[in-house]
Amino acid sequence: MDVSTISSRIRLARANCGLSQTEMARRLGVNRATVAHWEREEGFTPTLDHLHRMSGALGVDFAWLAQGEAPPAEPAVRGSRARLEEKMVELSKHLPVSFLASVVALMENAETYL
Repeated sequence: MDVSTISSRIRLARANCGLSQTEMARRLGVNRATVAHWEREEGFTPTLDHLHRMSGALGVDFAWLAQGEAPPAEPAVRGSRARLEEKMVELSKHLPVSFLASVVALMENAETYL
């Protein structure tokens, strides 16, 4: 997918999180039509405040979302096991149940290889 425009990056990030426009609008405290405008090539651009909130809600780098800049490379392991588990639980609160069920099944199957 082409991510050269802010509208395409918003659409991609939202879709990758498995969120509908309605759900994203609810999380950001805006109308669904506002999200649709942001995702439309000829639509209007979100405010910096909305972009910051969006980047947090969608788990994407602000610079990438706002300007298309590649995020800085992150180390493979960012912290202790407890911090990683805490982050996984935090992020899972925003995922659809069907996706969580798939992740749990994958993790259960991985146990046989450990």
